Amino acid sequence: MMTRARQRRRLLLHGQSLGTTTRDLDAPPGESPIATIQEEEWRDWANNLLPEFVDDISGRLLAADVSEYFGFRAVCRPWRDLTADPHATPLDSRFRPRNWAALTITPDGSGRTRRNLLNLSTAASLGVDLPALSTHWHCHLCAADGLLVLYHRYTAVIRLVDPLTNVVTEFPPITAAVGSLSRPPEFVSQCSRGVIFRTINGAAFDDSTAPPTLVLCLRGGICNIVVAKPGAAHWTRVDEGDAAYPPFSRLDRVLFHSLLSMGGRCYVSSPEGSVYLLNLHPFPRLQEVVNQRCLAVPGTVNNIVSYLIFRDSGGGGTGRMMMVRYWRSMSRLAGVQGYNDRKKDQFTVGGVTGSIELLEVDLTGRRLLPVRSLGGRSSVFIGSTHCLLISTETFPSIAANVIYLGCLLQRRQRFGVYHINKVKNRRRTGPPHEFARDVDRGVVPAAHPCNLDQYLACYVDCKHAFRAACINHVEHLNH
Repeated sequence: MMTRARQRRRLLLHGQSLGTTTRDLDAPPGESPIATIQEEEWRDWANNLLPEFVDDISGRLLAADVSEYFGFRAVCRPWRDLTADPHATPLDSRFRPRNWAALTITPDGSGRTRRNLLNLSTAASLGVDLPALSTHWHCHLCAADGLLVLYHRYTAVIRLVDPLTNVVTEFPPITAAVGSLSRPPEFVSQCSRGVIFRTINGAAFDDSTAPPTLVLCLRGGICNIVVAKPGAAHWTRVDEGDAAYPPFSRLDRVLFHSLLSMGGRCYVSSPEGSVYLLNLHPFPRLQEVVNQRCLAVPGTVNNIVSYLIFRDSGGGGTGRMMMVRYWRSMSRLAGVQGYNDRKKDQFTVGGVTGSIELLEVDLTGRRLLPVRSLGGRSSVFIGSTHCLLISTETFPSIAANVIYLGCLLQRRQRFGVYHINKVKNRRRTGPPHEFARDVDRGVVPAAHPCNLDQYLACYVDCKHAFRAACINHVEHLNH
C-alpha cells in the first residue's frame, strides 16, 4: 500500500514535469490531489506498441515457456493479430508444452477431467480441466513433448491433446497398422479384444517431415515401432534396419527399449545400449549410431536395459543425449564383454547383484562416454514411459546426483534410488517407496501427502499392465 508521503513525492515529480507547483498538490480534504493537476494522457499500448516490439517480446516469452506466450497473446486482439496462432498449427514444435508434465496422481476429490500440470523447468504448477477425459472410452497413455497421447477404446483412434489449450489432433486408428505387419493374426486378435492400448508405451515426434510424424512404441508381445502423420490413412511399421536381432527378427519384432526425441529427430536404444536414429526416408527404418551389440548375447537380453535421457543445454531444444544402463543380474552376465569393468560398481539388493552406469552418447564420435557426476545440480528419473533429468536447484527436495527408479521398476528391483557418486559408509542404493493400488486412482504411493519424487516416479512409469486399470480410468479393469 502506498504511503501518503510517497504519494505526494510521486505527484510532485509528476507536477514538475507539467509545470505544476506544490500548492496545487494541497487539495481539500476528501478530494484526490490528482484532480488538481492535468490528467495524464491515456496511452493505447495495444495499438501503439510497434510490431517489431511485439514480435521481440513474444519471441522472448516463447523461448522462456509456451505458457508465457499464451498469456501475452491473451492480453488483447492487436497482439494476437501480430503473433502466430498456436491453434492454426497445433503440432508446431514451437508451441508444444514440452516442459509441462500431466501428473498421473490426481488430487483427492478431483473430477475425472481434472489434472495437475507441473513445469519441470520452472516448478510452476497449474490445475487444468481436460474435457477429452470426460468419457471412459479415452485412455491417457503417455505424452509426446507435453502433448497427451489418448487412445479411444471403441474406435482405436489415437488423439493428441494439448493440456494448455485443449486442442485435439487426430491420428488414424492403431488397428490400421495391421497391414504393415507380416504376422497379423495375433495382432488382429489383440486389437479386436481391445487390449492393444495396453502395449502403447512411449511416444515422440520426428520433425523432419511436414506435418510432424508421431512415433509410438508398441511393446509386450507386439514389440514394434509405428509412425503416422495426422490425417493419414494408416500407421506404418518401422523396419528394424541396422537393429536386426535374429531371435526377434524371426518373430517380426524389433528389439528396442527406450525412445527419445532430440533436435527434431527420434532415437531408439536397444536393451544393451546400442543407439539408432529413426530415418523416415525413403521408408521408416532404424539406422545405427552407436554399436553395443557385443553385449546382446543370446539368453541375456533384458538382463541389461538402457534408458535415453535428454540433457538441456540452455533451452531452444539444444542439448546432449545421456544414457542410464542398468546391468540387472550380474550373475547371468559373466563372460559378457564389459563385465569385469562393472565389478567395482556392483551392488546387491535382495540377493541380486547389479550395476548402474551413467553415460553420455557422443553422436559425432558414435560412442558412449562414462559420466561420473551430474555436477551436483541434477538427478535422473527413469521409467518405462518417460525419462527425465531434473534440476535439483529448481526442485530442492530432489537429492542431487541420484538416479530415481520409476514406481514399477522400484517394485520389481526392490530399491528406489541409486547414488551416482560413491561415498564411504553410504550404500549406493536406497529403499523403494511403498506403493498401493487405490480404488479410484490406480497405483499410488501408500502414504499421503506425496513427495515430489513420488509424483515423478509414478509419472515416468505409467505403463499399462494387462490386468491393471489405465491411468485415468480404473473401471477399464472390468472392460
